[in-house]
Amino acid sequence: MMLFKDYSKKSLWNLSIIGLYIILIYLPDITRYKNIVMGLIGATALWYLVRDFKTICKIFKNNLAFSLLFLLLTIGYSILISVDPSISIKEINKPILNGLLLFAVTFPIVLYKEKPTDIAKMVMVAFAIGLLVTMAKELVQYYLEYQKGIWPFTIKSQLIHREISYALLFFFPIILSIWSLKKHHNIIEWIIFSFITLTFIVFIFATLARGAWVSLIIITLFILLLNRQWLVLLLSLIFSLLLLISATQYSYFKIIPGYLQNKLTQIDSGKRFEGGTQGSALDLIFEQPIKGYGYGNQLYHNVYNERVKDHKSWIFKKSIGPHNVFLAFWFAGGILGLIGILYFCSSIIAQGIQLIRKNSGIIRQAALVLLMSFLGVYVLRGLFENAYINQVGILVGLMLALRHALLNNQSVTPSGKQQ
Repeated sequence: MMLFKDYSKKSLWNLSIIGLYIILIYLPDITRYKNIVMGLIGATALWYLVRDFKTICKIFKNNLAFSLLFLLLTIGYSILISVDPSISIKEINKPILNGLLLFAVTFPIVLYKEKPTDIAKMVMVAFAIGLLVTMAKELVQYYLEYQKGIWPFTIKSQLIHREISYALLFFFPIILSIWSLKKHHNIIEWIIFSFITLTFIVFIFATLARGAWVSLIIITLFILLLNRQWLVLLLSLIFSLLLLISATQYSYFKIIPGYLQNKLTQIDSGKRFEGGTQGSALDLIFEQPIKGYGYGNQLYHNVYNERVKDHKSWIFKKSIGPHNVFLAFWFAGGILGLIGILYFCSSIIAQGIQLIRKNSGIIRQAALVLLMSFLGVYVLRGLFENAYINQVGILVGLMLALRHALLNNQSVTPSGKQQ
């Protein structure tokens, strides 16, 4: 709270309820408390909307908000043409209405009068606490499982911990962004940074989620290059090389557990493009590439399971999903659905790049956290798995809030960059 000690009560309230929800978002078995916080956010947003409607409308007059609206329209279209509209209507409730849309609209409204630096600080603090809480929860859970004879890096452990990889990936960019706020670090800071990073790596590898690993590698590379952290980049490359050698030369270096080694060296366990997850999805899509079938995972499962008897080459006789978010939207809304999700993702990336380029210091790092979190948890992972769109609304809402705050606070440095 020392970071926010001089703030007004209203600002503390606005920043606290948003930050608290970010911290809680991935924690299991506390739905009641998350709903209470979200209720407070919704009530606060409604109060501000009633009192200052015209100003708040300006938040959403930009390409990012328009891309969200266009995506919602394509989802509406996918319901109209759905082979089973009742399923499609039911499936938009949590991920779209009570997830993507709710977060993207309420977050920037609550934060519409806050300063950009304050929003950036809140993002950094909330993501940092969120990551630490998630890792602490994982540590306790592994200890409890160990007492029951469940070891990490096993199939049984993977089934329990796989979903937490989304939370780890969502919060991960904060580690490298906080590190980049200082140019020089003492030995204590290096020890803390190394400990947190190595602990994170152990946890993310223990999920045995290869899509998360690929996403992690790419966003790490992006962050280090953008922040010009050459020493950390060199150390990361050395660590990756040692890990690769250990994985591929398993008979000589029996350091890595066998099941983890198998995951590290497997390239395409699902044969995605040979009648597997994505190959079979493309087969269905090409039968109706323009129109689509309708929105919803369950609808996809129903169509797949009904058509599997006509496709002998399909590997999975029961649907496990398309394992690609772009194919999922193409399946749902045809070519319009594909255009909608591509437009939406490209708008988020463009807005993130703009915020990074035009700012410095903590605002730049906060924008980098939001963009890299989106790329990691949705775009990159969504190329290999069924990524969730719910939490993307949080990132979109925070980007809209940061953008609006920067436009309203014309504090410019001599070099012309907003702080």
